[in-house]
Amino acid sequence: MKILLTVWYREWRGGEPQVLKTEALSLDNEKILFGLVVSVANGDYDEVCIETDSIEAKDCIEGLLCGTGRAKRTVPWSAEQCRLYRSGYEIYLQGSSSYFFINPMPRPELFEKRELEDYLAEFKQA
Repeated sequence: MKILLTVWYREWRGGEPQVLKTEALSLDNEKILFGLVVSVANGDYDEVCIETDSIEAKDCIEGLLCGTGRAKRTVPWSAEQCRLYRSGYEIYLQGSSSYFFINPMPRPELFEKRELEDYLAEFKQA
């Protein structure tokens, strides 16, 4: 089970400008999954767009967000101002300001490098 995680922080504190990057993570790796659980539980994210390679990975992420993260599914109009907002994606709100956008359809082809570059370009067009 794999996911692509694209993260955006609204109040960037880095010395350099924030660059949109996507990271491939294997949910089968216990250390990676634990790190993700801790980050979600701590509310470390502002905006996250998530792609999966399978329905199982999507179900795992939804369980993590709604269980550990106590996120609730919300309506699109509440998140249209978000940098990572994608029409047609499921939207989950954690607390009052952390948005998670999950593609309802797995995209296993994105886990190939060439496809990943095209995927990042999709955000620039939005």
